[in-house]
Amino acid sequence: MRFFLTILFVLIITNKLFLFNEEFLILLSFISFCFIVYEQLGSLFNSYFETKVLTIKNSLLNSINLISNKLDEKQKFNKKIINFQKNIILIKQYYLKFSITFLTQFIIYLNTKEKINFLSKLSHLNQLEKKYFKLIILLLIKKINILNLLTKFYGNNLQIKRFKTLNLINKLTLIKKI
Repeated sequence: MRFFLTILFVLIITNKLFLFNEEFLILLSFISFCFIVYEQLGSLFNSYFETKVLTIKNSLLNSINLISNKLDEKQKFNKKIINFQKNIILIKQYYLKFSITFLTQFIIYLNTKEKINFLSKLSHLNQLEKKYFKLIILLLIKKINILNLLTKFYGNNLQIKRFKTLNLINKLTLIKKI
């Protein structure tokens, strides 16, 4: 193909179809420069861009895997929360039944003049109420801690620029508060 183009070019020049002026020589030089650069450096640029594509692809796959793992953990945590809510409902029902039975027993005890037993049951109920309150507070604190850990993870471990920027903004606000 090159040989054919060279012969065609020589024929055009010998028949004086083209005049060699400055603009034509500059055009000819530019076209030959572009051709040489393409032939010599084309594979180098191609391999450079292929490595960049692979790097970006691997980075995105790592980020997607991290997000997938965290979503699985979040799903398991949500199932635990649903079970916890069911347990809370059961505790509530038990507490209501206990309260009703306690009040009926209270009326019986008042009628039979057993006030000492009533005071012990009342203190037991008070302790149960305190323990129930402590349990709710501990569970709320645990949930808040988990949310804080997830926020820190998304800010620190994901390789996406948006999360890194949000993490830096959070650090700046903490520094300003100090």
